[in-house]
Amino acid sequence: MKRLYICFLFSLLCFTALNPLSAQEIDSVDAKELGLSSILNGIRQQQINDSLERVKLQNEITNLKTQNSSKKENLKQQLNNLDEENFIRNQEVKLKVDSIKKNTKRYAVAPFQDTLFFVYNKLGSSLAKDRAANVVNRIHNLYEDDFVRVDSFKIENNEISSDIVYKDLIITSITELDALLEGKSKEEVANQYLKSIQQAISQEKEENSITKVMIRIGLIILILFIFYLLILLINRIKNYSIQRIMTERTQRIKDVKIKNYVLISSFQKTRILISSIDMLRWTLIVVMAFIMLPIIFSVFPFTQSWANSLIGLFTKPLKKAVFAIWAYIPNLITVFVILFVMRYAVRFVKYIFTEIDKGKLEINGFHREFAMPTFTIVRFLLQAFTLVLIFPYLPGSNSDIFKGISVFIGVLFSLGSSSAISNIIAGLVITYMRPFRIGDRITIADKTGVVIEKSPLVTRLRTIKNEEITIPNSSILSGNTVNYSTFSDQGICFQVELSVGYEEPWERIHELLLSIPPRVDRVNTTPAPFVLQKKLDDFYVLYELNVYITKSGEIELAKSEIFQLILNDFLAAGIEMNAPHIYSKVDFVPQFKGGIDQI
Repeated sequence: MKRLYICFLFSLLCFTALNPLSAQEIDSVDAKELGLSSILNGIRQQQINDSLERVKLQNEITNLKTQNSSKKENLKQQLNNLDEENFIRNQEVKLKVDSIKKNTKRYAVAPFQDTLFFVYNKLGSSLAKDRAANVVNRIHNLYEDDFVRVDSFKIENNEISSDIVYKDLIITSITELDALLEGKSKEEVANQYLKSIQQAISQEKEENSITKVMIRIGLIILILFIFYLLILLINRIKNYSIQRIMTERTQRIKDVKIKNYVLISSFQKTRILISSIDMLRWTLIVVMAFIMLPIIFSVFPFTQSWANSLIGLFTKPLKKAVFAIWAYIPNLITVFVILFVMRYAVRFVKYIFTEIDKGKLEINGFHREFAMPTFTIVRFLLQAFTLVLIFPYLPGSNSDIFKGISVFIGVLFSLGSSSAISNIIAGLVITYMRPFRIGDRITIADKTGVVIEKSPLVTRLRTIKNEEITIPNSSILSGNTVNYSTFSDQGICFQVELSVGYEEPWERIHELLLSIPPRVDRVNTTPAPFVLQKKLDDFYVLYELNVYITKSGEIELAKSEIFQLILNDFLAAGIEMNAPHIYSKVDFVPQFKGGIDQI
């Protein structure tokens, strides 16, 4: 019970809230139509006053004597002036009436789809909307009457209006205001409305007669039968085409090749052809159905609006697209001009940097290896500038959806590409620092190899073991890089270390070590090799042999050969080589035990 009481109070509040709104809306419409009526009444009253003044002048001219008198000429002049004023006023009235019709909401009287006439102003207590609805209801009632005779409709004129009546029923009334809006007399407007109503009712009765309905049903059956025959024909053509393809597949359908690569095999090509035929079949069926349905809907009058709506589903978007494309043509031409100019600007810049890269054009302080990386940067900037120029001319560039997608992509790019951006910047810095070039042998951290690729993001090395190492540019920029190829023509110095006990004279060690490099073909004799004592430890002396080599890629091989010779020479000389944790005697080496004196 409590819930029911709450629902009742809520409904009462809603009703009291909506009721003033509807009353205000009615008062607003009533005020507009009252203003229209007052304007039209003023225009009509002016026309009546002008007519009375004209009649008065004509009577005065008639009552004067036949002789020409100045008064008679004066009256004729007044009459002419009045006619001119009336002409000007009538033109002004016409313009004013047209403006009123344009700015006033009108209500159509359309009982059977087609509009018979419009109602602009109120009559008595009936608003224009109510007048139009009442006329439509009366015409519908007359149409429903099987015994109505439209030739019995007549016009009854009175001082206020011209009424179209049937027996005791007033179908509609035409006032002076209605006639003024139509630009005719009320009798002429009444005759026009009468003919329209008679024709509408007669035509609707004729259209809905049983004979007419049967003819229309037969026409629909004929259309459906033709549609069925067309579908059968399309299916037969499809089956024949597929059978022909399958029969001649091995003879006429060949592989699509690009050099030795089979892009599309004959089997795939056959499937594509069969799928295309099936898609074409369904497209034809849909198009025929789309054409057939409006024709069927247009057979009956009450479904003609459906036909127009169905056609509009296709024609309205197509029309909108065509007009949008037509309106976009100036912007499209502008975009093409910008792209054309920027394309040749990029070509010109590429030509300049290519000449620098080939060494044909020299600029002080600008090295050849800077050319192509700089061209890449300039091309990117030109492309970005081109995008900025054409962006306002792109369709939908000012829409909120386009802006939202642009912001979303920008956020994703900024969040997901921080490391990539740092590598790109590091790649640019490395390019202009020139720490190495393609083909140089370098060491980055503990990785040594030949540079085979420099990209904006990474640098790739190939080691002596034919391994490929990929190093991010940001790691290169933050670490140290050793380049063995920069001064390789002057010789690269590499070191070989070994430790020998204090019992051996350093002069003998130097002599043995310096006799090794001349026997290694890979190393240079000039500059001359030299030996350094690097460290005096508790049990041994650390010696360092420094040797020069031209080919940096053979350093490891040269070291291996030098170590082999050191082993042979030192063991043959009976010199023990110490290590920090290993102490060995020559006596324990079988191949040299017999030829060396015991210590």
